[in-house]
Amino acid sequence: MAPALRRIGGFWQQGRWRAGAQLAATVALAWLVAAAMRLPESFWAVMSVLIVMRPSAGATLDAGWERVRGTAGGALCGLAGVYLQHLGTPVLATTLATVMLLAFAGAALPGLRSAPVAALIILSASAIPGHSPLQVALLRMVQTGVGVGVALAVSVVASEYRAGPRFDAGCAALLRGMAKRLAALGSGSAAGLPAEAEVERVNAAARAALARLAVLAGSADLEARWRRRGAAVPAAQSCRSKARLAARVFQDATMLERMLRRAPAADPAWQDSARAAAAALAAVADALDGQGMPDLARLAQIARRHEEPGASSALLLAAPVCLLLEDLQRMQRCVSGMGAATA
Repeated sequence: MAPALRRIGGFWQQGRWRAGAQLAATVALAWLVAAAMRLPESFWAVMSVLIVMRPSAGATLDAGWERVRGTAGGALCGLAGVYLQHLGTPVLATTLATVMLLAFAGAALPGLRSAPVAALIILSASAIPGHSPLQVALLRMVQTGVGVGVALAVSVVASEYRAGPRFDAGCAALLRGMAKRLAALGSGSAAGLPAEAEVERVNAAARAALARLAVLAGSADLEARWRRRGAAVPAAQSCRSKARLAARVFQDATMLERMLRRAPAADPAWQDSARAAAAALAAVADALDGQGMPDLARLAQIARRHEEPGASSALLLAAPVCLLLEDLQRMQRCVSGMGAATA
């Protein structure tokens, strides 16, 4: 019961409920707009919202414009098919030929993936009281446009433009996880170290987190390019750079961790390296959370020590420590540049 309550609390505190509430409100608004226009079969507007809407503004705008292109092309082809049926062309042959052609085009061109669905919606139109099949097809085109338009409008007005801050928070959490594992290796006690299977599970979770960060970085870029406000575009470009650097830092920290797991028992040089790397990762995570600039001096000192001619006991650590230091320094410059742009 307690874990379930914690998950619900985290869901609420992190604002994940906003996407669901926004989607539900948009569905209701699309239906109300279609009903106010006295359009029959108003649920087609609702279906368009469900297809287009995404949790963030940037993702919705990107999906929305792609859906607009695909839906418009498919609807026009479907309308042409309905017109051919009106002239006497067999219904089954016209429907299959149109949908098969658009399915082939959608497989080749990602922007047309929604075209077969839109065409099928129009081609499946049948006469309703007071309207011929051709009129129903035209009305379904209008309803689809209403749904897409409402979804885009709500995304622009009500969506939470926070892909950048959410990216920084996710990246900081990932770095703190790496720092915690390296700090455990630097404690000198092997009792609390996770087993190999647990390490693989944690690494798989970290790779999934990196994939989510890449998506957030792309969403921040889309939001910034849509708004064009002040420092929004440079900050979004910084997110893309930080996403690449986070992947490299993860690789560096993973390689260093594997080396430290093979460390001689209670070797102070190896333990100092682990503690310095953990402190540097935690400092960069704090900087991403806006808590000042990271101090990498200790890790730089350890790296220079490993490069000294007489440091044979820790020679194996020289490469991973230096690589981690270089990538953290790049991340530091990226964070400092972001702070200067938003100042």
